[in-house]
Amino acid sequence: MSTSIRVPPAARAAPQAAVRGDTPAAIRRCLPTAALIVVAVVWGVTFTVVDGAAEELPAPDLVVWRFGLATLVLGLVRRGGTLPGGLRLRSVVLGALLGSGFLLQAWALTFTDALVTGFLTGLLAVVAPVAGWLVFKENLGLRMWVGVALAAVGIVVLGFRGGGFGPGELLTLASAVVWGVHLVLMSRWSIARHAWAIARMQTTVVSLLGGFVLVGRSVSRGGIPLPKLPAQAATWAGLVFLALISTAGTMVLLSWGQSRVAATRAAVVLTLEPAVSGLTAALTGDALTGRVVVGAVLLIAAMVVVELGPRAAPSGRLRPGHAARFCATPARDRP
Repeated sequence: MSTSIRVPPAARAAPQAAVRGDTPAAIRRCLPTAALIVVAVVWGVTFTVVDGAAEELPAPDLVVWRFGLATLVLGLVRRGGTLPGGLRLRSVVLGALLGSGFLLQAWALTFTDALVTGFLTGLLAVVAPVAGWLVFKENLGLRMWVGVALAAVGIVVLGFRGGGFGPGELLTLASAVVWGVHLVLMSRWSIARHAWAIARMQTTVVSLLGGFVLVGRSVSRGGIPLPKLPAQAATWAGLVFLALISTAGTMVLLSWGQSRVAATRAAVVLTLEPAVSGLTAALTGDALTGRVVVGAVLLIAAMVVVELGPRAAPSGRLRPGHAARFCATPARDRP
């Protein structure tokens, strides 16, 4: 006599459901990296816009207009709730670092052009992993170091000029160091569900920092401590782009994306920024030389080296070989 075991329909459907569930999970795991790519592309275009605005507005005035308007926009949409005390303090520290970097960058653009500034800013891809390794003892694998090395070579190729380093280049390097530290701390301190509130707090602090510089300037030179009003319509259009898209939008994406992506991986992904900066500058009049092409290829290769390759998924829901291997594995699971 034979005995047959009846398998409930729900049990038979479970494996199929699990397989079907892999695709949405893989897409979700790709989203943080995709968010950082969007940030890199937007910020790459931003260098040319900032360069144009810096011709009319001094560095602190530009920072106050850009981040003040962004704070206003983020404040009109009440999302993210109230930040806990510890996270609020950390967001203030992040904002201070962010503001220092933007002030240095805006000041640098008064000495040099957007092409060089964009390329040298990409050195944060080297600063971030080194800072994480030195300060937080982060364990970086060989593939990460190879990606960092490729990014460093790409930045050197892109930034090499016969004229050497002047004040603009030195100020840009200082901003890259500050932003590299900011990147490491963002990956450790950001929480996805508070991304909006963290972005709003940072833009507020940057606006206040720019305001303090304005007050200091008015005390030393006389005058009213208010930001200069742009006289040209093109400058106003640039400020709207900088405030709404390049600051409010990207800061939310950055806060959310970095809550799920390790600092070294995020830094290498953001090296797309100087490549886009170089392409944008070339499209607006600068020469697109072989050096620019080679440097851009090296930066993209660095991102590919870091992003491709097998890695363990924390939850075990995704199998090696699926789409998730092309995306960032979160440093930690967060809501």
